[in-house]
This record gives sequence, C-alpha cells and structure tokens, in this order.
Amino acid sequence: MLANRLRIGDTIGVIAPDKALKSYDRINLEKSTKYFESIGLNIKYGRYLFSDDNYCAGTPKERAEDLNNMFKDKDVKAIFTVKGGEMANGILPFIDFDIIQNNPKIFLGMSDNTLLLCAINKMTGLVTFHCQDYIWFGKEEVTKYDKDEIIDRLFQCNKIIKPYKKRKFINFKNQVIKGKIYGTNIEGLLKLAGTPYMPELKDAILFLENYRSNIVRWNTMLEQCNQMGILNKAVVFGYIYQLQYVEKNRYSILDELKTLNPDIPIVKTNDFGHEHGNSIIPIGVNVEINPIDGSMYLIEDYLM
Repeated sequence: MLANRLRIGDTIGVIAPDKALKSYDRINLEKSTKYFESIGLNIKYGRYLFSDDNYCAGTPKERAEDLNNMFKDKDVKAIFTVKGGEMANGILPFIDFDIIQNNPKIFLGMSDNTLLLCAINKMTGLVTFHCQDYIWFGKEEVTKYDKDEIIDRLFQCNKIIKPYKKRKFINFKNQVIKGKIYGTNIEGLLKLAGTPYMPELKDAILFLENYRSNIVRWNTMLEQCNQMGILNKAVVFGYIYQLQYVEKNRYSILDELKTLNPDIPIVKTNDFGHEHGNSIIPIGVNVEINPIDGSMYLIEDYLM
C-alpha cells in the first residue's frame, strides 16, 4: 500500500510517539518548522510533544491517540516523528491499524521508531520510511544530503539510494542481489521479536544501524538475528555511531558478522545512522544491490 507523494502546499504532522521534547528543544523545533515551511509545506503539531518532567509527553494511549488522529486528519499528508527514544513499543496495542489502512500517508522516523515503521508495514502493508527525526532539520548538524533527500525521495520519488561516501561490498561475488528492505535500528527491530508486529524477514535485506552499542552488544544482537534465521540474504550496515565515532573504528562490525555468518553478503555504507546524514529509506520495498557499479536502487514504486 502506497501513500501519495508530497506536493507544495501539503500539510505534515509532527508527533512524539517516543521521547518527549524538552523546553530547550523549542528552538530546534522552530528552526525545523521554518525549514519545512521554506520548501512549501504547512506544519501541524500533535497534542503530546513536550514534557520537562517525564520521559514521554503522554501515556502510551495518549501518544497512540496522536498517531491515530494524524492518520485520520484529511489535511495531513505525511507524519514525522519528532525524535527517537526507548519506549515507542508501548503504543503498539493502542494503534488503530484500520485507520492507517483506510488513510495511507507517508510515515517517517528512525532510531527506536524503527519498530513503528516495521509494525505499521506488517499490520497494514503501508510502505513507511526511515528518515531523520523532524527536529534534526533545525540543528546545525543537518546536512545538504538530508535536505536533498526530502526533495528527491518524498517529492520527486527518486529511486536511487544515493551514497553518502564510498561503499564496501563483501561476499557478493559480482552478483546482483534483490530483496525487501527492513530495519534500520537493530534494537528497535528486535523489540518486535515474538510479537504479531514483526514483519516476515526470511528473505529480507536488513539495513542496520544503532546508536550507543559497543561491539559486545552488537554481537548479542547479531547473534539473535542469526538464531532467528533472518541473516540469510544480505545485510547493509549504516553509520555505526558508537563504533565509528566514539571508538574510532577500534572494532569492525564487518568482522563481527563474518564471524557469525561467513557467507552472507554485506554492504558497509554511511548512508544512514545516528548523528549523521541520512538517506530516506522505504521500508518493505524491494531494492537491487549491485556490487559491480556500487549502486543500491529501489526497483518498485514506493509513493504514488
């Protein structure tokens, strides 16, 4: 199921299904809104965005209500999650998936909100999108790459996943590999394990990243994926903040996976991840990975 692409004059909704904004976030929120207004979009905030006293701005039911209401709102064409966190899974039982199925819209988020991207895709068939947090677009760290992605992916429906820098390919044997994209935050994805919200990942290409996980934590998560039988087609590793920035590549995520599963094709890229430029990546859409020319190309429509 596909939503409509963005057009000048459309309204986008902003919600906090996970961590609340704090008072000090207001300046970046305002700057983000000015950016989106500058490219011709209108902005509508959800009811539960701010709390200086609590981790979340509302109860799980209230935060889900914001999500449901944005999908019901006929004026809203896309819904951004304002930032990530740790507690997005709490709203899953209160999401009205029938409302989503009857009102398909662009839904975007990253980090812990990965679990919402994957759950909504599983329960409704709607293509969802890994994308920077809404508030990122008001920060000094926002890149031209991030802003170009909004136009290229959401307005123009460009099917090329543009490289942020050169990519590394392992075990492809000069073969093109195709499969459905799922991910991107490995912790968020694994929170769905054993629940009805987990997508079918047997033949998926996993796009994986995480924020503050050391190599030991990565080992346990990759081992879990391996035992679940979902490391079989290919894995695309994005920018791994803890390993690449904090630990300065002291440990290799490629070596870690090769130890667990020596034959699986792997791509290492910096196209997505925390505290970094991010491609907008459709979840549940087939991608073609070509190690010969280094490209990753979406081979089906993801918006109308």
